[in-house]
Amino acid sequence: MGSYDIERLGDFHFSDCRCVPRRRYHTTMASNRPALLTEWPRRSSSRGPSAPNLLIANQNANWGRCRRKLRQISDLLRSQGFPFSLATSNGSRHAGELAAAAAADNANTIVIAGGDGTVSEVVNGLFASGCGHVPQIGIIPLGSSNDFSKSLGIPQNLSEACRTIMTGTVRKVDVGRVGSHYFCTASCLGYFAEIAARSLQMTRFRGSLRYTIPALRVIREMACGWEMNVRTDTRVFHGTYAVLLVGNASRFGGLTMLPGARCDDGLFDCLLIEMAGKWEALHLIPLVYRKALERHRRVTRFQTRSLSVSLDHPSRLCNDGEVYPTAFEQLDYTVLPRRLPVLCRG
Repeated sequence: MGSYDIERLGDFHFSDCRCVPRRRYHTTMASNRPALLTEWPRRSSSRGPSAPNLLIANQNANWGRCRRKLRQISDLLRSQGFPFSLATSNGSRHAGELAAAAAADNANTIVIAGGDGTVSEVVNGLFASGCGHVPQIGIIPLGSSNDFSKSLGIPQNLSEACRTIMTGTVRKVDVGRVGSHYFCTASCLGYFAEIAARSLQMTRFRGSLRYTIPALRVIREMACGWEMNVRTDTRVFHGTYAVLLVGNASRFGGLTMLPGARCDDGLFDCLLIEMAGKWEALHLIPLVYRKALERHRRVTRFQTRSLSVSLDHPSRLCNDGEVYPTAFEQLDYTVLPRRLPVLCRG
């Protein structure tokens, strides 16, 4: 059983929750990372003892922007009468571990202060844990792209996002599953995954530029595509492709890649991009900015509830902007319809 050091929150003062002096806090979390945590207030419910609300803050989101905004976020939530406990995520998968522990303790709401990667960590923690209780999710967007929150129309302004936590309505959205992993925005194979991997090094840029600049470099270096066999609910595609994008939302990579895609229709919106020459591939970039990528003759868009893909050689996998270290040659995708309750603007 892992354990966590709990520290006083320094100059943070919450009227709705009590800071706990330094002591050992035992959980079922697998690793031994330090966390800042306040003691969860208890209340009775039909489900038994419950920790009503937890704020998970990724201090490293957007290269430290979240850390600088944490005091403002706490003050905004507290001023609106939102009682919460605070936990800071300090490493890979840590936010998911915190979320899984909160769900097991019957939390009502998990508020995520971070970007798409933090949201994805929380969702993976909730669904991989097997806990039957899924708390409603609130999002305070602090990432570099915030594609999932933008796709749902969640305000990007801090004060408006915090107000949505209090006054918004719950929208049940789909979750994508690929193998043993889960995603909210999109999953991709091929050169898009390579672009996403390189974007993680673009610390000076935010939004679409984080992906456009690496895209130019990848196009310059690309040599061959992947022989893919893609089987959907109703169709089979076979050919040499550069990209497979499986979307659950309209945005990916800081841009609207799948105009009109909905997060709650029980369907994936997918793009298959055939392998092209370098000059032709360059012409795809302005089409992305014009939300017209699917009009290109080498791009096929389709919808499906599930799909299976096999490749002739391994490809990186990217989910919600996070790239896995292991490459894959065969993957199965499934939609989990309307499984995630998210607080959105009413």
